[in-house]
Amino acid sequence: VANIVSSSIQPLQNLAVLKYIEEKVSSAEKLTWVQYHIGKGFAALENLLEGYSGKYATGNEVFLADLFLAPQIDAALTRFSLDMTQFPLLSRLHDAYMELPAFQAAVPERQPDYVKH
Repeated sequence: VANIVSSSIQPLQNLAVLKYIEEKVSSAEKLTWVQYHIGKGFAALENLLEGYSGKYATGNEVFLADLFLAPQIDAALTRFSLDMTQFPLLSRLHDAYMELPAFQAAVPERQPDYVKH
C-alpha cells in the first residue's frame, strides 16, 4: 500500500509535474490528467485491500499503510476533486481516519505553513 501511494500515485501530483502538464496543455487538462492517475492507483488499492481491511487499511489498528493513504485520499478529495463513489473502500477508510484527532490535526489546511494550490 505504502509503495503504491509513494511510487505510483503521489509523484504524479508533485507541483513540478503538475506545472509542467499545465504549461504543455491547460489547467483543465491538468486536473483530468491527475484525476486519471490517482484513479488508476486507487483502483489498484481497492483491489489489493478488498479482503484485508478492517476498520483501517490492514486491520483494526492504524499502521503504515494508513499513514500513506490518509493524506493521499484527502488530497484526492480536497485538492483534485476526485469522485470517490467508485472507491467505496477508500471512502470508508477516509471517514475512519477523519474520526481520529491525530488525522484531523494533520490535514494540510491546519498546518501553519499551508499554501492553497
